[in-house]
Amino acid sequence: MDGVKQAAVIVREDRPGDKRLVGYVTGSADPARIRAQLGQRLPGYMVPTAVVALEALPLTVNGKLDTRALPAPDYTQLDRYRAPANAVEEILAGIYAQVLGLERVGADDSFFELGGDSILSMQVVTRARAAGLLCRPRDVFVEQTIARLARVIEVADTATRIIDEGVGPVLATPAMYWLHDVEGPIQEFNQTMAVQGPDGVSETDVVAVLQALLDRHAMLRCKVEEDGVRRWTLQVPEAGSVQARECVLAVEALDAESVVSTRSRLNPAAGRMVAAVWASSTGELALIIHHLAVDGVSWRILLEDLNIAWAQHHNGQPIALPTGGMSFARWSAVLAEHAHTPEVVAQAAAWRKITAAPALLPAVRPGMDTFTTAGNLSVRLDVETTRMLLGEVPAAFHAGVQDILLIAFGLAVSHMLGTDDAPVGIDVEGHGRAEDLADDVDLTRTVGWFTAKYPVALSLAGLSWAQVAAGEPALGALVKDAKEQLRALPEGLTYGVLRYLNPEVDLTGPDPVLGFNYLGRLGAAAGEVAEDVWRISPKGLALSGAAAAIPMSLAHTLELNAATAGADTSPQLQANWTWAPSVLDHAQVDLLSRLWFEALRGICAHVRGGGGGLTPSDIAPARLSQSQLDELCGQYRVADVLPLTPLQQGLLFHAGAAPGDDDIYAIQLEITITGPLDAPRLRDAVRTVLTRHPHLAARFSTEFGQPVQIIETDPELPWRFLDLSTGDIDMDSHVQGVLAAERAAVGELASGSALRVVVIRTGPDRHRLVLTNHHIVMDGWSLPILLQEIIASYRRQPLPAPVPYRRLISWLAGRDLDAARAAWAEALAGFDTSTLVGPAGRSGSGRRGVASFNLSAKSTQALSDLARSQQTTVSIVLQAIWVQLLVSLTGQQDVVFGTAVSGRPAEIAGAESMVGLFINTVPVRATLTAATTTAELLGQLHAAHHATLEHQHLALSEIHRLTGHDQLFDTLFVFENYPIDTAALSSDGELTITDFSTHEHNHYPLTVQAAPGRELSVRVEYDTDVFDAASIEALIRKFQRLAAAITR
Repeated sequence: MDGVKQAAVIVREDRPGDKRLVGYVTGSADPARIRAQLGQRLPGYMVPTAVVALEALPLTVNGKLDTRALPAPDYTQLDRYRAPANAVEEILAGIYAQVLGLERVGADDSFFELGGDSILSMQVVTRARAAGLLCRPRDVFVEQTIARLARVIEVADTATRIIDEGVGPVLATPAMYWLHDVEGPIQEFNQTMAVQGPDGVSETDVVAVLQALLDRHAMLRCKVEEDGVRRWTLQVPEAGSVQARECVLAVEALDAESVVSTRSRLNPAAGRMVAAVWASSTGELALIIHHLAVDGVSWRILLEDLNIAWAQHHNGQPIALPTGGMSFARWSAVLAEHAHTPEVVAQAAAWRKITAAPALLPAVRPGMDTFTTAGNLSVRLDVETTRMLLGEVPAAFHAGVQDILLIAFGLAVSHMLGTDDAPVGIDVEGHGRAEDLADDVDLTRTVGWFTAKYPVALSLAGLSWAQVAAGEPALGALVKDAKEQLRALPEGLTYGVLRYLNPEVDLTGPDPVLGFNYLGRLGAAAGEVAEDVWRISPKGLALSGAAAAIPMSLAHTLELNAATAGADTSPQLQANWTWAPSVLDHAQVDLLSRLWFEALRGICAHVRGGGGGLTPSDIAPARLSQSQLDELCGQYRVADVLPLTPLQQGLLFHAGAAPGDDDIYAIQLEITITGPLDAPRLRDAVRTVLTRHPHLAARFSTEFGQPVQIIETDPELPWRFLDLSTGDIDMDSHVQGVLAAERAAVGELASGSALRVVVIRTGPDRHRLVLTNHHIVMDGWSLPILLQEIIASYRRQPLPAPVPYRRLISWLAGRDLDAARAAWAEALAGFDTSTLVGPAGRSGSGRRGVASFNLSAKSTQALSDLARSQQTTVSIVLQAIWVQLLVSLTGQQDVVFGTAVSGRPAEIAGAESMVGLFINTVPVRATLTAATTTAELLGQLHAAHHATLEHQHLALSEIHRLTGHDQLFDTLFVFENYPIDTAALSSDGELTITDFSTHEHNHYPLTVQAAPGRELSVRVEYDTDVFDAASIEALIRKFQRLAAAITR
């Protein structure tokens, strides 16, 4: 390549189990361009993950390449950009970029790996809704990428939106109850922000835009009064009741003295929640708002609305700020209700245990340790470490930025105080905007004091400070353990609502003396700030400190408030320390500040050395200990670990019980393709699809009791290309031997891959593509989806973002098993005799026989007409025919058979396009007597289906246990509604699918599969040890007679 003097490519493993191909070059060539050129010439798996430019390749004393001296690449800078594919993705990409302060964001880039946090996710939601797109912060957390978020987003229906003004009574929230009990005067307890106005702003303009803010945000008008029983009553009057003109004090220059003087105008009892200082000479405005009406997130909303109002006012338009969302008044009522729910009350015991941790420092002395007398220290962390803390470190530990900062804070405190063996009690402050408490919660544009405080008690013993500072392996283990302690906590919001809003719960006692609050990224969108908008003033920090200095008792003996400031290119973690002077002095806090930064740098060093990894909470609902998980990570390149679905559990059992059956539950799709097939390109296409659905190559482990499936990073694809187009061979015999070997191979779940691909060249421009998988990773419904994705990838067409298989596992874990058990127990109540056509207790299976037939188009149409007339489905009609056959075969009137249900929940967005094993086998019961009419039988089956429809996820083994039967049935009836559209897949004219066939067996002695079409096709699979060909022919004739009779 042009500009390359020397080059080397090696496999690096900078993190355990994470092997990546990395290239090194010398010369003038651009690394990004080299990688792009390689991508055009090589298969995807051969393209280096990164290319690093060096002055010279390092050599050993023997003149060989010194691979250990080659530097690790900066993986965070890799160009993995994929452009948005549609209008919704384009809107979201713009929003992500604005909120994160980036030039561009690709459709597959993770919001959190780019440095996003919970507060920024609310900004995403706010801006999306302004663009007419509805989503929740939770959606941003779960979906993460633009492509996935676009799939679940809804378009706003502005015509039906109800505006909640928030006027009237407001219930006190936990933060307000806490403030009520604080010692000292609280009338001036405030938050202050100083902003620089655009050129040409006058005092009249300030009054106009401030009036708009007062009228739009109800809590800025709130009145707070004592109710006579040591509680507050809050009331919000109508918009227009507070005049902005009375809130603004005009001064010549903005300084601390003018802010402190104006602060005295605050009076919650009179409804004066806002005071403002306008400096006409400099165009600066200080907004002083009582803390009862504002919090950190609220300021972002207010600054945005200030600019919206200014733009409208400046252009001579009426000011109309965005509306919508839930009011603070409604939110306070939701909290009060939440405090009495059984699930929340059940958390009280856990909170009592946490609050029992002894304090490591003396408490604040009321009257002595106030915001006026408090010590203060502000420091900043370097850019490089900050950048790692925002991206690479939390990604390595699968944790949030706040988790890492909090753990390091606990380490620093424990070391400074010499209390390594004692748990560190910390009062953690969160934004408190829990949008999942009710369906109508939308707080993305609501101003108020939502803060939620809750205690944590971190046990961080066992390390020397040298180990922490050096980032040794033991530090990684401690971080993982501390992360699990945080994950085990109840939801933080529940502490406050139980303590203050539920009088029946005894949750008293002092708060921790240590306070911690991470405000997120304050300057993430700094790059979009122009001169013609209101923007944060450089004086803000000093002025807010002066405004906060009131004679009210400190909340904590020591408090750390941290935030990330600056643009994305140069972010810096800013730490603001506040302490009680009766307990600590400046030197002690300065030391603690340096220790905190040392701990953070140590964690970064640990990650640079390959540290990090999964913890048990990351793989829930799978249940493994940290040591078990570490053991798996030592054996595999683990990306995720999942429990098995109900059917997967049964299939794994059968795979272990019958290892000699080489193709039991092997699914094989054989496709004949004509045309100039590019085999390497097809291999890359299959690899691309496997990367999208890595669970198809899952490894299965039973070594820790509960079986789990291990999803690997960049799973390997067993691929073979065979050229049988030359030579004198028995083509069919050779191909059948290959197919049988592939089926046998996927059955070795303990040692091999459950998915295999082979391409066989049988002649000029003629190939067979054979996809073979064990049923445990994929069902028949997924085959057409998988094939469509492979063909689309081969044609280099864009594919929609895949829905992770974990989504199904999480959905299954959230089901009400008691309700499911009750439904199935009722459906099978009184069922006495198992419906068996083979010998009872038969564990193995013999050779499989297959017979097929089609019903005529006329008979097929008649079945459809019957289904419509009875307001049911063709599947139910076919089940009725099968019931009659079973009654004939067994002589029983009360029969049960198995059927496969699709298992694709409507609650999972995109479930219809997911690939994997979703189906479940469930029993179908029917009673048939001589007096039963066709309509009655169809009605039975239809009613039974709907009675159990929401409970078809329950494991068959569990259903067996409920009935007391070891085996309810040994026949399976399946209506397969997943045809493969070969015409659509061949539409490009380059390749044509001329034929396809499927091969699938199971352990049941008799299975009937019906597939829709102009002529209904029926496939009968049977165990030749139980049935001979003659008896199956007789069964088929009877099926055809019954199909004709049922439609008469």
